[in-house]
Amino acid sequence: MQKPFNFSGSLRLLEPDTHIELFDVLNFLLLICVFSLLNSRFILFPGVGISLQAAETIEARETMGVVTVQSEKFIVFNGNIFSLDTLAQGMKKYLGEKHVENSHGNVLLVRADRSLPVDVLVKVCKITKNVGYSAVQIAAHPLSSETKK
Repeated sequence: MQKPFNFSGSLRLLEPDTHIELFDVLNFLLLICVFSLLNSRFILFPGVGISLQAAETIEARETMGVVTVQSEKFIVFNGNIFSLDTLAQGMKKYLGEKHVENSHGNVLLVRADRSLPVDVLVKVCKITKNVGYSAVQIAAHPLSSETKK
């Protein structure tokens, strides 16, 4: 009798290959790292961090000067026009004229235009702190009906 498909009498089954390739493992680990880094908090978010202090009441303080900031080159302080580069000298001169030795209670009122970039406002606040003011109050005005449109 003839055997179908012309098989020989003895067939051997081979055992499956059980070893793991190093390249496959490294590729898998790389993919896990990429997905975990892209979906985590390692990504930096743009913006300025502002720490808000908890307060039960609003504290009213007397201000020791008013700064009106319109741009980096046009800052009005104590009736004089300054830039970011010259603002610190003007503030030091003003505090020297007022004979202020204790900087604990010095508060500066900052009036800013709504088109002012935030980084300029942050630079003004940093200059204010370095000069000796203890706090900054930012004046905000609600939008008028003409500018809402």
